[in-house]
Amino acid sequence: MEMLKTKDAAELLSVSQTTIKRWAAMFPDFFPKDRFGHYIFSEQAISLLQLIKDRINRGEALECINLELATGTVQPVSQEKDPLLRTPDGPMEDMLSRIDYIERSLEHKADEVVSVQLLQQRGELEDLRQMIKQLAVSLETIQERTDPSLSPYEPNAAAGRIQSPPRKRGLLRTFFSFL
Repeated sequence: MEMLKTKDAAELLSVSQTTIKRWAAMFPDFFPKDRFGHYIFSEQAISLLQLIKDRINRGEALECINLELATGTVQPVSQEKDPLLRTPDGPMEDMLSRIDYIERSLEHKADEVVSVQLLQQRGELEDLRQMIKQLAVSLETIQERTDPSLSPYEPNAAAGRIQSPPRKRGLLRTFFSFL
């Protein structure tokens, strides 16, 4: 049997994951955690969990269960003996590898943010290009309506004939103009 996660152990014993975690936290010497702080359960640990479940079903309180006395042959699982729990280069290398992982994750997130911002800016630029095209078409239409003797390169002559839209007054300004 391979090492099981909390979810798998809970399904195997037909109890909740919270119950498994509570039992394991009550007996930390018997239920090791991996280097990320997650419980892992070997075949021996599963049998201990089954023993705990049986005793609780018989009415014993969790605090009254003594696994050392109950299992004469079962010894606590030591983290130094379990090869899955040891890091090959020690705790410092483990910490450095975690830092490296976090840095790579942050770089990836930063790249995603920059990509989204670039896409938004490209969309805005495309909108501006469309507006410029529309303005150019409008300007050509206005120039065609004006006197053909005007040079197309004299924007001030054509602009003089364009009527600007009426100015909008602010709400407060309208209130105070009546006073």
